[in-house]
Amino acid sequence: MPRPRVTETETVLDAAARRLASHGIASTTVDTVAAAADVSRATVYRYVGGKDEIVRAVIRREAENVLAQVTAVITASTSPTEAIAGAVSAALTAIDQNPVLARLTSSDLRETLPFITADSRVLVDHCVSTLSNTMRAAPQLMVNDRTVEHAIEEATRFVFAHLTTPRRDGSRLSERDAGARAASLIAPMISPAAEQDPQHG
Repeated sequence: MPRPRVTETETVLDAAARRLASHGIASTTVDTVAAAADVSRATVYRYVGGKDEIVRAVIRREAENVLAQVTAVITASTSPTEAIAGAVSAALTAIDQNPVLARLTSSDLRETLPFITADSRVLVDHCVSTLSNTMRAAPQLMVNDRTVEHAIEEATRFVFAHLTTPRRDGSRLSERDAGARAASLIAPMISPAAEQDPQHG
C-alpha cells in the first residue's frame, strides 16, 4: 500500500516543531523554518503564514496529540474520579514528554504565554467539546450530563494554570498529585448526585 503523501503544510509544521523544540520561540523565524523544511520562504507563508501563525499552528497540532491520549484515558476509566484524575495526569505527562510542548511550557514559558493567552478560548472550547463528548459516550462513567461541560472546562483550566502558574517556590505538583487534586475538586460536579445539588444546577 503506498504511503500517504506528505503535504507542504505538514512538511513546514514538522520542521517548525523540530526548530521550536531545539531552539525555542525567540530563535525560530520564517527563514529558519524554511531552511529546516528545505522549502522557500514563500512556501512557508503560503501554507502556514508568518512566525506567529507558525507557532500557533504547531501548538494546536501538538495539543491534538495530547488530546488523543487524554481521550483514551477517559474512555478506559470506570468512574468520574478516575476519569478526571487520569485525564489531568495524562495531559500533564503527555505535555512533559512532548519535546515541543515541554520546552514551550518550561524554559520558553514567558515567550509562549502570549500565544496561549490569545488562543485560550479556542483551545479550551475545543478541549471541552471533545472531552465532554467522550465522557458522555462512556456509559460506565454515568456522568451528570447537565454539568459535564462545566467540569471539563474546570479540568482544562486546571491544566493551564498548573503549566503557567507554578507555586510560589517555583515547583509544580507531580502529574499524579495534580490529577488527584483536580479529581477531588471536580469529580463531584459530574457524579449522578450532582443532579440534586443546587450548586451545580
